[in-house]
Amino acid sequence: MDQFTRQTLLQKIKDTHNEDSWNEFVEIYRPYIFVIIKNLGVKASEIEDHVQSTLVICWQKLPDFHYDPGKGRFRYWLSRIAKFTVSNHIRKFSRRSELDEKLEIPESLPSEIEKISDKEWKVFITKKAWANIKGDLTENARLSFEALMEGEALDSISERLAMPKNTISVNKKRIEPKMFKEIQKLQRELG
Repeated sequence: MDQFTRQTLLQKIKDTHNEDSWNEFVEIYRPYIFVIIKNLGVKASEIEDHVQSTLVICWQKLPDFHYDPGKGRFRYWLSRIAKFTVSNHIRKFSRRSELDEKLEIPESLPSEIEKISDKEWKVFITKKAWANIKGDLTENARLSFEALMEGEALDSISERLAMPKNTISVNKKRIEPKMFKEIQKLQRELG
């Protein structure tokens, strides 16, 4: 599958609703939409429904969407659609009956959506960057770096992997620039 920049991908979807482009869009942004909706306090059993609703709205709105970086980031647009989907569900639900107290939406939701969006975007981009580069690493380098990312102590990693501490440190120094470069690339491509 060709790698398009986000703007190129958005243009392809906008012009043709090309199924391959749409599938690529869903593959890239679905995990991000999922964590945004999860962080809005939606019950676990309802998250997937809201993700699907958000994707449907995106599909409907993308033909009229014009991305202007000066007006904000694309991920904020996605976050707002996710928030709208959840809020709309709550409004409909509350009209039919009293609001279910088990559905906990933070009262600070409107002012916090961009903070949630930014936090989850960093996690999303970091995981995607790691997935993109880890296949090019040796098993020991990959295992030692993953352990460091999880917060395991250098001594513990060294003992568990039977690897000298200086080798672990060298692996870290070699992998960090690759991760940084990949994160920057994904930030440019995906916004």
